Amino acid sequence: MTSRAVIRVAAALAALACTQGCVSAARGAARLSLGPASAKSFGVTLESSDPALSTAITRLRLLPSADAHRGVAREYRRLKVDDAAFDHLKAALRLDPTDASAYDELARIWRDWGFAHLGLADSARAVYYAPRSAVVHNTHGTLLAATGQPDAARREFESALALDPGAAFAAENLCRLDRLSGITRADDRCSAPPATSKATR
Repeated sequence: MTSRAVIRVAAALAALACTQGCVSAARGAARLSLGPASAKSFGVTLESSDPALSTAITRLRLLPSADAHRGVAREYRRLKVDDAAFDHLKAALRLDPTDASAYDELARIWRDWGFAHLGLADSARAVYYAPRSAVVHNTHGTLLAATGQPDAARREFESALALDPGAAFAAENLCRLDRLSGITRADDRCSAPPATSKATR
């Protein structure tokens, strides 16, 4: 069994054992990542070899803030080192508990780890603190869809489109949800063939 397969099994076992009182156990398993270990090669670290990440870390050291932590998290996400991104997003929220962008990104990490049910509270907080953001409504919709709540997910995608009619990611997610639910719309918004890439964003 490969290292990545072991990680997935550990995360799945944590999810099966998880109840309302053991979220931290599932988070611990989900945060296992090959990122930091594989980031080092011949003494070169990811933080020193990637210019954008290095710049974001320097900015954080010079002027610690929620925005700077989010900047570092964004670079770690780009590099697929989600456990480090998770920690910086948590740090951002300690500095600013109303940071909708940090909640939104945390929710996406939980979703991408396969633990959408653990990210619902974060995506809901993002909507609470940024009710006029099409992006956070879309994210909340993807987590609702992933946890078997298609009607609630549809409302979130429709809210995203009402706020931003040009939000193609929300439109594609809504169309995908409609196709899965067997719904045919009177308009031609979903007449195009399904996209091959995921539009969850």
